[in-house]
Amino acid sequence: MGWSQAPSRNEVSAPGAAAGTTGGTDTEPRGPQGQMPSTRPDERRPGESSTPAARGAASARQPAAAGQLWGTRPGRLGVFAVIGATLLGLVITLLSGTEPGLILGVFVVAGTVAAALAVRPGAVYLIFPVPAPAYAVAAVIAGLVHDRGVDTSRTALALSAAQWIAGGFVAMAVATALALLIGGYRWVRETRSPEGAAAGRPPPR
Repeated sequence: MGWSQAPSRNEVSAPGAAAGTTGGTDTEPRGPQGQMPSTRPDERRPGESSTPAARGAASARQPAAAGQLWGTRPGRLGVFAVIGATLLGLVITLLSGTEPGLILGVFVVAGTVAAALAVRPGAVYLIFPVPAPAYAVAAVIAGLVHDRGVDTSRTALALSAAQWIAGGFVAMAVATALALLIGGYRWVRETRSPEGAAAGRPPPR
């Protein structure tokens, strides 16, 4: 009766079994107190949109913001655009070794159209007088470089300059007319828009 009874096999293996059921062989990481880390499938990094629709709307706003820059630029930027296009046409004319004419005129017209569409509707009037003098100066420079090896008098140079400028009369007229048409159309459209009529604001400048 005083002997202590030896523990049975089941009682000896019970703690081990309990340890196995509680994760004795579990390889998942645990916290400082042995607790499983909480994982949430919808966990996102800071600043990430919550839904696909919100992410799509955010991505759509970026092209819209970039598109709003077109047609809202100041008038001086349009003037610089016409001058830049004229300089580019001058460089290509000099590299081609030809007299001023078609190449220079195409660049002047293209630069004028781009400038008239890029600036604010009320600032297109700044572009009207730019194409003609820009072409005239570039044509004289291109002509002088092209005929630099020819020994001519001042009278001959003056006549040649008049001829170079007259050769771009069509281009200058087309560029000025397009600037007038584009500017007038945009100004009328802006003043007759519902937003402008409701606000009662003057045309932008």
